[in-house]
Amino acid sequence: MKKIMIAFIVAVCFCQCREKKEKLGFILLTAGEFNSKPFELPVRENIDSLKKAHDNCMGFAFDANASLVQSKDSFRIGSIINRSSLKVLNTLGSLGLSMNQMATNFNIIANPCYEKMLLDIPLKSILGEHFNLQVPNANAAINKEINEAIDASPDAEMQTGSWYYLDMQDVLVKILDTIKTAEGLAYKKNLLDSTNMILMAEENVSDVSFIINTVKEISAPLQALLQTKPYVTQANSPVSIKIVYINSNKFQIIINGYFPAAGKLMKAVII
Repeated sequence: MKKIMIAFIVAVCFCQCREKKEKLGFILLTAGEFNSKPFELPVRENIDSLKKAHDNCMGFAFDANASLVQSKDSFRIGSIINRSSLKVLNTLGSLGLSMNQMATNFNIIANPCYEKMLLDIPLKSILGEHFNLQVPNANAAINKEINEAIDASPDAEMQTGSWYYLDMQDVLVKILDTIKTAEGLAYKKNLLDSTNMILMAEENVSDVSFIINTVKEISAPLQALLQTKPYVTQANSPVSIKIVYINSNKFQIIINGYFPAAGKLMKAVII
């Protein structure tokens, strides 16, 4: 009888172990666990001001570990990225779902909030070193003057429009729990590779404007042009940009679009 009871207990334990299902979980990475250098802004106070603006607008703290304003063309929510090289290995397209299909299940919080902040750093630290404006039908000298004024400006006042918070953790767990396609399984394999990470959540802002204080007085030809509020172009950019004249030492750049400001990079674990 004793042997039968022992066998029964062993069998029950074995069945319970077999029935226990592995669950996908995620842990926020610290800056030391991935190549965070491309995400760093040169002045710590600017990062703090962005976080303060977010918290004031959204009413909750976003535990971001990457500033995406300098890498907005490289990383999208749901992308699996190598921690060292920052090479994108997979995107949401690997799951066979469109962004619209995924977005219907995102945790999305939006709030209009016209927060102003002073950025005591060069504007290109935010928009990227290759940011360059070209006014259509303007001569080379005028375009040069505009871009030199942006480069030389010691500070800029930034104002944001609406803020958007997107999180896909819950929906991703549900999708990967039943994924069967080859591409989907490859996505899951890379996700679980300890050398990789995923952009799980991101904070976005729309309709950003910058007030530029020029070191030199704006030339008469450029003043005349800016008073027409021209729309300008930027290479490989889908956003709409307008320049508005304020006074002889100040003009405003208005950018209508959708910009990832900060992100949450996480590692996947089995729990």
